[in-house]
Amino acid sequence: MKRNKRWTSTATLATSMKPTGALRMSAVALLVAVAMPGAVLHGHAQQADFERFKQQNKAQFEKFSEQREAEFRAFVKRWQDAEKNYVEQLKERWNDGMVSGKTKWVSYSDDQSQRTIIDYENDTVTVEFLASETAGKSEAAVRAEAEQVLAKATGTSLAEAVAKDPIHVNAGVNLAQLKNSQQMQQSSLLGGVSAAEVKQQPAQVKRQGKTTSVTIQLPTKVSSERAQRMFPIAEKYAMQRGLPVELVMAIMHTESSFNPLARSPIPAFGLMQIVPTSAGRDVTEFLTGQQRVLSAEYLYDPEQNVQAGTVYLHLLGNRYFKQVEDPVSRMYLAIAAYNTGPGNVSLAMAQTKSLSDAAQRANGMSAAAVYEHLMQHLPATETKNYLRKVVQRQQFYKEELQS
Repeated sequence: MKRNKRWTSTATLATSMKPTGALRMSAVALLVAVAMPGAVLHGHAQQADFERFKQQNKAQFEKFSEQREAEFRAFVKRWQDAEKNYVEQLKERWNDGMVSGKTKWVSYSDDQSQRTIIDYENDTVTVEFLASETAGKSEAAVRAEAEQVLAKATGTSLAEAVAKDPIHVNAGVNLAQLKNSQQMQQSSLLGGVSAAEVKQQPAQVKRQGKTTSVTIQLPTKVSSERAQRMFPIAEKYAMQRGLPVELVMAIMHTESSFNPLARSPIPAFGLMQIVPTSAGRDVTEFLTGQQRVLSAEYLYDPEQNVQAGTVYLHLLGNRYFKQVEDPVSRMYLAIAAYNTGPGNVSLAMAQTKSLSDAAQRANGMSAAAVYEHLMQHLPATETKNYLRKVVQRQQFYKEELQS
């Protein structure tokens, strides 16, 4: 299966000799005034009614938007409070109070004496016990206990795992609709790895301070299989938006290591780490004509998350940076903006948040120079590393698809 696509803008520039809407309306008004003098007063009344309707509609929309924003702010507070309280509770027994993030899923036993850490970036799974739970036990016995824990993980679906997570529960996140997501129901925390395969893998048992840990390197096929499961979704929505699928795969890889349950403190959710407000508003306006805040439940679903992520990536290139002429330069700007926002990218390019100024500066450079400029002037090391990783991984997936 070979693919050879370029990241190009779907926007086109065109000029026309047709009269503008304002000129056409003026001509029609003149004809009406000449042919039907009485209709002009009626037309003015209609126009006044229409203006009142527009103002009323605008006020209703602003009220709706304010309500949505207030609801989301309330959700963020509930989320952050739930996370903070849970971490503080965990620190009473565990030094670090580790919780799930973008590339790790962390779950605790009911009594919090044991935890499981699935590292999707490094393809390892670790079961940790408080030292008091393993005192006097041999390494073989500890490993056997760890294997029992992992056997449960291999049979736990993504939907079940996220629904039982204490932070989701305490923040009041509604996850009922995930029962309708076939992929969330049929995929387990460890992907396609069976309990028997886990037993065959080498394990490292370490006793350190308050804990005893068993770390198992998952089979080498795991990471490629995760990517392969997400490829059809990436391809579907990349094609819809005129994006190269290798770019979508590279961003998904960098954002979450193909972990559908990825989340960050902002909060952002899912495979392509969508922020429900900033990206969410742009995405929903594009798809439905109305801005709304996307829910965590919506964004955990792989299909919906990738649709949202590809729309946002398309908008960054074809709305925010549409004045940038070179498609490769535009791609670099869009990648950086996906991580830090278009305003910050404009500041890095032109010391101003003006998108036009940033585009003008980029149009005076080669694509390679734009990349180097961003790597030198983006203020956050995180964004520089993000741009570098996505570009490298995009080339990797391009070569994989062409092989």
